[in-house]
Amino acid sequence: MKTVIYLDVLLLVNFLAGYFLLLGAGLLAGCAAQLPRLLGASVLAAAAALILFAPELPYPVQILYKLGTGAAIVWAAFGFGSLRRYLCAVFWYVTLNLLLAGLALLAILQAGVPFVQTNNLAVYLRVPPLLLLALAGGCCLAVELALRVLGRNSAPTESIGVELELYGTKVCLRAALDTGCHLKDPITCLPVLLVSYPDAETRLPMPVRAFLDDWFGGSTPTDPPEGLALRLIPCTTAEQSTLLPGFATGRIGLISPRGIQLLDRTAVAFSRQSFGSEKYEALYGPDFL
Repeated sequence: MKTVIYLDVLLLVNFLAGYFLLLGAGLLAGCAAQLPRLLGASVLAAAAALILFAPELPYPVQILYKLGTGAAIVWAAFGFGSLRRYLCAVFWYVTLNLLLAGLALLAILQAGVPFVQTNNLAVYLRVPPLLLLALAGGCCLAVELALRVLGRNSAPTESIGVELELYGTKVCLRAALDTGCHLKDPITCLPVLLVSYPDAETRLPMPVRAFLDDWFGGSTPTDPPEGLALRLIPCTTAEQSTLLPGFATGRIGLISPRGIQLLDRTAVAFSRQSFGSEKYEALYGPDFL
């Protein structure tokens, strides 16, 4: 029996499935990627499926191809910040791929039309493309829901020192990891550092304090301090959805024994509530570092 595989459908389905799986792997590994990088990595994921049409390669070459393309796809999406986080992202990307394959096989068995074609460790499953995309999106959605449910009551841990620059002033803060913190800058889509204004007030420059005093006092100022770009950061909690005031900053760094290590982060948000701890004044999410 001959099988007809439409190249355009194959590439599109693998592109979208790769996009969803990379989103899920990023959430599990605590990695954030900008949209252009995710799209580029998804293109690589789609191109990697073309090995299905190649002549059968020696088994060691097949293994090396799979490992190499998987590592390249994850690198294209999230970069190589640290070896531990990179390997974690590779692990979760591979795991979600296996989960998707298992769900697709289950759908085939339930439908009673078992058909699988393999070549060079690439698998072609006879399932409707929309079903395969729904399963890929379901994997990503399951990861998102699990992290939100399991991380909702997690206590902040792992304090670090961070340095940022506001209004020409260097501000040093202590930050704690909060797995339920998922704030992102709507302009850059990058994670945001959440600072408690009452806890950090004395460390901020006076123009910033005056602006935040007016904001939290109910008289929303029209313009931010000169030289600062205002950011309105969406924040959704179990009680309400609101917009937090924040500022774009070109410098946010991690304070380490080797000095200041700059982070690829561009904004900081402020909360009117105190975090109730003397050990930290800010919170960061698992994808911030």
